[in-house]
Amino acid sequence: MKRLLFALVICFALAGFPAQAEAHQVETFYTLDNQLEFQSLFSSGEPFAGATVTIHAPNNPDQAWMTTTTDGEGRFSFLPDEAIPGDWEVAIEDADNLSHADYWTVPVGDKGIVYDGISLDSTEDVHYRAATAMMPLAVSIGGALAWLGFTRRRR
Repeated sequence: MKRLLFALVICFALAGFPAQAEAHQVETFYTLDNQLEFQSLFSSGEPFAGATVTIHAPNNPDQAWMTTTTDGEGRFSFLPDEAIPGDWEVAIEDADNLSHADYWTVPVGDKGIVYDGISLDSTEDVHYRAATAMMPLAVSIGGALAWLGFTRRRR
């Protein structure tokens, strides 16, 4: 019975505390000169080279305004059309492994890019999506172990 209780505690602890996978985390930095330049790196410092970059303009969010890839240093540049104000959406993704991605919003106002308004869209963090998806499985296993323990105890 002690083993079953220990297994249940471990199961619920693992399900209740999802952690971000640091080895896969993408960190993106940006600067504004003649264009807006982004550089994406893994948390290890390795460049996010060859990532697919998709940019959507606010006036047509369903169709890509521009598609490109990051270079060998994880960099890409673009300049939003200032005639199209609103929030431009930038997706930096690994086409082969969607657990590597970063999503940004670039606001454009009547005077151009609102540099201080550029923000990371943290609601799209794919690491937490996987942990949340595993929660029903962990709870089901825990419930099955508890049921098994209670039925064995009654015998």
